Amino acid sequence: MKQIFLASTLFELVCLTAGIDGGDYDRPAAPALLGTEGLAAEDAPAPTERILLVSNNAVVMELSESFVDAPGAASLVERFDRVVDLNEALAPLHVHPSSWRPDHADLPIVETYLRGRWGLDEADEIELVIESPQVNPAIALGRVFSRATIRVHADGLMSFGPTRNQIPLTNGQRMSVLHYLPLVPGISPRLLREFDIVHRPLGVESFTAVVRELGEHSAQTLEAELGDVLGAAPSGTRPWALVVGQYLSALGLITSEEETQLHIDMIEAAAARGMEVVVFKPHPAAPPSQTGPLYEAAQRLGITLQVFDLPVMAEVIIDRLSPDLIVGGFSTALMTARQIYRMPALAVGTDLLLEAISPYQNSNRIPLTIISAICDGSTPDEASAHPQLERLLTAVTYCMAPTLSHDLRDRATDFLTEVFDDSDDGDDSSAFADRFSRYFKRRRLTALALPGSTSKAFAPKRMIRRSGTLVIKAVARKQQRIMKRIQHR
Repeated sequence: MKQIFLASTLFELVCLTAGIDGGDYDRPAAPALLGTEGLAAEDAPAPTERILLVSNNAVVMELSESFVDAPGAASLVERFDRVVDLNEALAPLHVHPSSWRPDHADLPIVETYLRGRWGLDEADEIELVIESPQVNPAIALGRVFSRATIRVHADGLMSFGPTRNQIPLTNGQRMSVLHYLPLVPGISPRLLREFDIVHRPLGVESFTAVVRELGEHSAQTLEAELGDVLGAAPSGTRPWALVVGQYLSALGLITSEEETQLHIDMIEAAAARGMEVVVFKPHPAAPPSQTGPLYEAAQRLGITLQVFDLPVMAEVIIDRLSPDLIVGGFSTALMTARQIYRMPALAVGTDLLLEAISPYQNSNRIPLTIISAICDGSTPDEASAHPQLERLLTAVTYCMAPTLSHDLRDRATDFLTEVFDDSDDGDDSSAFADRFSRYFKRRRLTALALPGSTSKAFAPKRMIRRSGTLVIKAVARKQQRIMKRIQHR
């Protein structure tokens, strides 16, 4: 049996390497729906080959480099027997990995083509270890290798939310284990729960060991780029913040102007907390951004700005250089810094992003919700608790995916009733509402008939006796008139 590990970022490679070092992939998988706990029998043959399948999913691939060429990546790649490139395999088809949707009738031909290109015999059993199972190319790979068992490795916070797209049943029935980084204390992932997938956390020690290994190969680069900037003070150190950028405008979530202003807000937030140096690290998949306004803001604030756009993971910078503060929007690096490295992390611009992300079902909503609720810039400690976080995530999850999460409706209703309670119970009730109401949109609550909706369905008694489409159309017209009256008040 041969394992194929799909990865599209350096961080995913780190998590896969940590799982291999921790022995998580030594035992073959088995579909969880069969009651196997996700793993094959103990006497099942061990994997004979581990193949790293590299995919470049960047919006502008020509402007991005492969993560396997990053400093230190070669030592991680050595955990695999060989490396194959998905983009090269798809090049004759003139298709981007994210838009790869082979026709059903072509699946046997595509499987034969990929097996031949990647040196796989027809008799070789395959185990797929994929990321982002609800989108392509993961879905396409599962469809092509229709007999393969499937594991999922999740490197970020989306695993704590619902499955946002419908996964082909033939893929879901072969799901076995979800390997995830435990970044949210006390919360279990909800991704793929409809297929009874087994959740297994990665070992934190294995993860940090791989990050340190990667950092050893980046030490000279970090010293050359940041050593003089961070050490230019009589004491030899200056308080500094690491600002991590994202590619929100490239995804169409906000405009490029709004994203530039968001980065300026992050720099201002760092300066307000006494930071003398800000190291800005753009997202590796982001297209080139405007840095002129950022330097102007730094000059106005009297601080030093260093743009660090080399292919070094934010976690490596955090591990080796220990910044005094991590600032970002809703990057996973914020939770990694806070939960694993116990460093202060500050989320900036979350109100804008909570409103901008559309539709409500957008899978970025769960990471944004988690980081907005937790990353307040405070110093984390072992006693840090967020008693309402699970209830909040339950309500947001149901609003995002009511069909897949129908069993969560009662719990979501209870929480939303407290959030949007109109009774005057004092300052505590008002503070609770102010804290949590921003995570929900009235239109979505109205569509799901949940507490906090702008109106309730209205049907006069004389309409109830009608049948068929007449009732539906009459009720819809009545609701439209009610909404118009509310909007014009």
